[in-house]
Amino acid sequence: MSDNKTKQGKQDDIRVDINDSSEVEYLHRQFPGKSHDEIKKAIREKGPLRKNIEEYLSRS
Repeated sequence: MSDNKTKQGKQDDIRVDINDSSEVEYLHRQFPGKSHDEIKKAIREKGPLRKNIEEYLSRS
């Protein structure tokens, strides 16, 4: 959830910003069977950590 998109590091890689459409779209490409709304719901329920979101989406 970096404000400066040109400075991305490890912390930025492990988190997903629900307000960043490119990050939601990236997850949508990983899980094409899930809608953008389902992905946003997963982020709200599981928090911003990418690992938790991906685990949740792969199980549901």
